[in-house]
Amino acid sequence: MAEPGLEPRAVMSKLPGVHVLVTGVTGFVGHHLTAALRSDGHRVSGLVRPSAPGSVPDGVAVRAAEITDADAVAKAVHAESPDAIVHLAGASSVGASFGDPIGTWDVNLGGVIAILEAVRTAASPPRTLVITSGEIYGLVPAEALPVTEETPLRPVSPYGASKAAADIAAGQYRRAYGLPVVRVRPLNHIGPGQDARFVLPNVARQIAQAEHQGRDHVEIKIGNVASRRDFTDVRDVVRAYASLLTTGDPDGPYLVCSGRSIAIAELIDRLVAAARIDVRIVVDPALVRAGEQPDLFGDSRRLRAETGWVPAIDIEQTVADTLDWWRVQVAA
Repeated sequence: MAEPGLEPRAVMSKLPGVHVLVTGVTGFVGHHLTAALRSDGHRVSGLVRPSAPGSVPDGVAVRAAEITDADAVAKAVHAESPDAIVHLAGASSVGASFGDPIGTWDVNLGGVIAILEAVRTAASPPRTLVITSGEIYGLVPAEALPVTEETPLRPVSPYGASKAAADIAAGQYRRAYGLPVVRVRPLNHIGPGQDARFVLPNVARQIAQAEHQGRDHVEIKIGNVASRRDFTDVRDVVRAYASLLTTGDPDGPYLVCSGRSIAIAELIDRLVAAARIDVRIVVDPALVRAGEQPDLFGDSRRLRAETGWVPAIDIEQTVADTLDWWRVQVAA
């Protein structure tokens, strides 16, 4: 690796087959990112929680450390001495963050500080992607869409606020210490393997269960189906991350998004059409979150111009693959 201060983009581009440490490697995105990195010829290791190691991707060696334990994280990072880090670990649910704001702040901000400190104190600071979220933008007026890297941060949830703070911290460490830290702001991403706490996999799971049980129909309660979001297949998202490891500029953030929004209702309709039984969707007012952004989509022009990345998987394939994945899980 380069000495601190050497331009990281030039260094990474000359190092095929680098060693990448992924925090949150056992999660939804972690599994897909591992597959993408390994297909590119990189070696992947992971950082996992000692108390809940989860399902480790095949061929990945892991070290255990609580992401909020700065000393343990630094020891793990220094022992691994990776060429690059992708920081995915953290609380991931907007809804759950309202019930546990302290825990959300601890892991999302404390975790990124622990990673940044480990990078700062490394003998040769590894190039690092800090993954935040489109939730950092909060409520955005319709006339201000699409969101860009310059859109003001006005988060409205503990999750969004903690991710905004993590983004700010990463930028501050870059400016103060010259670290090769790249900030990445993905909007909504979906696909096979996503936790059932989220709307698309939740509906897909219930359909798969009903099919497996031999039922002729299923009734599913969900919240607001009118809201629109910018959805990108997770497999396209991790390709963007892999590209930014070699070409991303640490002096500015990147949006990862499709550039268009789709209504939740349309996603659900596609799932219903793919089901093998009758599906009845019921909107439950108790599941509708007050003050929710009606529409949100972004502009990934900077990412596309600098990396050549474009989404390759259409929403129909994403929906079909998600439902098929849940069919396999339920059958197992």
